[in-house]
This record gives sequence, C-alpha cells and structure tokens, in this order.
Amino acid sequence: MKIKQASLLTDAQAVKRATGKGLVQQAREIARLKKLNPTLGATDYFTYRLYDKDFLGNWRPENFLGWRCQVDLAHALNLRPLVGPAWDKFSFALIAHAFGLPVPRLRAVYMPGEAATSGVADAALNGPDALAQWLRTQTSWPLFAKPSYCQLGYGCHRFTGYRASDDSLLKRSGEAMTVDYFVNTVVSHPSSHFYVREMGYLFQDALRPHRSIAGLLGNETISGVRLVLIQDEGGVEVIGALWKLATGGNDVDNTRGYSTGNLTGGIDIETGRLREVLSGYWPHADVVTKSPDTHRSLEGFVIPDWPKLIELCTRAAAVFPLLRIQYWDIAVTDDGPRILELNDEGSVQGPQLWGRGFLTDRMRALLRDGAYGNKFEWLGVPAT
Repeated sequence: MKIKQASLLTDAQAVKRATGKGLVQQAREIARLKKLNPTLGATDYFTYRLYDKDFLGNWRPENFLGWRCQVDLAHALNLRPLVGPAWDKFSFALIAHAFGLPVPRLRAVYMPGEAATSGVADAALNGPDALAQWLRTQTSWPLFAKPSYCQLGYGCHRFTGYRASDDSLLKRSGEAMTVDYFVNTVVSHPSSHFYVREMGYLFQDALRPHRSIAGLLGNETISGVRLVLIQDEGGVEVIGALWKLATGGNDVDNTRGYSTGNLTGGIDIETGRLREVLSGYWPHADVVTKSPDTHRSLEGFVIPDWPKLIELCTRAAAVFPLLRIQYWDIAVTDDGPRILELNDEGSVQGPQLWGRGFLTDRMRALLRDGAYGNKFEWLGVPAT
C-alpha cells in the first residue's frame, strides 16, 4: 500500500509541475470523476491525462473506462459460453478456416494425448517425441510458435531455422535454444495464469511485416495493430486502436507494462494515421518521435491498408455476434492484413491513452440495456 501511495504522490507532483493544479484540486477532481463513473480512480486520472482539458478536447473525462472494470466489461458484454475461440487459439484457427478469414498458415498443432486431426494444420503432433522430431526435420522457416492458450506473449518464439550441430532452434537475435529445452521446458512448463500446458502449441508461418513497416522499424517482427470494436444489432463501431511497435531483438510486440522496450502508438480511427508514440504511461511517459532502431521519423506514418483492416475486422466480428466487445490483433503484411487472434478480455488502458474514451453512446447503451451481467446502471450521463 505504501508503494502505491508513493507512486500516486509522485504522479500528483508531476501533474502539479505540468499544470499548476495543486494536490487538493486534483483530489477533488478525482472524487468528482469517481462519483460520475465508479470505474475511474486516481490511477486512471493520471494514466489517461484526465487532468488536462486541452489534451482531451471534446472528450469528457467521465467517458473513459478505468482498468478496474476490464474483467467485468467482458463478462457484461460477451456471452460466456461463446468466448472459447477468444481464449483457445486452436479453436479460433478452426473457425477462421471455416469462414475463410485470413490467418497465418498453421504448419502444425501439438496437443498432448490424441492429436487433433482436423485438417486445418499440415501436421498433428501428439507427444514430445513427435514434436521434437518434427522440429528437427522442418524445412519451412521461419516459424512462429505460440501456446494455444497464453497471455501477454508468454511462451511465444520466432524461430529462423534449425542447427543440427548442437540440435538447436535459431532466433534472429543470434540466440539459440536446444530442441530438448524447448520441448521439455518451454512447452512442458507447468500451467499458470498466463499459460495452460494441456491446450498445446501452434506452429505457424512467421508473417513478415509490410515493407514500409519493416523499413521504418528495422526488424522482421510483427508489430500488430490492436483494434477494439463493439457491436449490436445496428452493426459495428470501432472504439479504440493502437499500434504495438516491436523494437530491438524482441520476438513479440507486447509491452507488459512497458518492461520489454516495445512502444505503443495511438491510431486515428478514421485515417489510420499514427498519433503520439509512447514509451510508458502518463504523466511520466516519453513521447518517441523516431524509431529506436532506424532513427527514422515516426511522425505522420499511416498504417498501410487501413481501410482493408477495418473491413476485415468488421467482417470477422459478424462471425461472433454475441461477443459485443472484441479486441482484435492484426498483422499488416505486403499481402494485406492478417488476423493474429481475437481476445475477449483486453487492456482498456492502452487504447484510451490518446484522449479518446470507450464510453460512446453505443457503448453506454450496450452497458445499460444489452449486458449479460451487470447493467452498469450508473451510466446516466450521456456521452458527447
């Protein structure tokens, strides 16, 4: 508790220096917002820059959702018996294949026990020995390996090849991992909150980023777009978008609280134009104007094929009509946008860092009238 209080005090002092607002005035504003929107607390006040009217523009502070409601939001808007494909990546691959949604080619699926033989994957592997042998005999590189159930990119690896001399899987960073270690330690890691061993592993073709993105960032890692949308019988509304910029030798674009060195940038929903790129959370975030690896300017960059990306997510959303809020991760490639995964619960913080809150009129109506769980009756203030 003392650590949290010290952090909030540091935030408040930073805001005072930046805006001239004293600690008492900040406390009053936080209390007022909490009354209007109980999901908002002091952390959200600082993280979303709700203290800065110029930054928010026409968006009112009470139209943001706080991090505390992240799980409740999904439980309220998404019918729980239908969320499996948003948690199990193999189930999603099956559905995507059935509906013709563009996803990476699935080279193999590994499931302990009787292997799935659905035909959606080139190979079905049912035990550690079969997996090890398959890895040693692959000729299609690079491969992207990811658990069927994982969060925050844990357990994900991009392998560029196999080296027989030391029985190792190679990575673009120059690192190597023995096949035995990957199979017996990584894949066989005990289940946790972030990884469920029994769900198995997927091995996909490693997508390559669009040439303009690769040139800008200086790497071959997919820097995915996170698109947040809601839907009702009236159709789809995109309520948030951000770009996760992979840096250095990272195989994945997750920031994990900005501990990985990766960056995030807001995206203008209408145009696909990149907004400020951040290395952390407000009020201590640094705005990054150049790629750390190429030193090329990030300002004014437009996500390639943005209209196609919006169209793809809108089309894919209809496959899951009773998932009222969806978090899509999309790879932008030279062959157009490709779906990486669908998420049921997603970060509400990330997409709201650029002055646009989730509580649009349609979102408020969904939460008041169309929720499967709590109806969020406190949403009495209309959005603007």
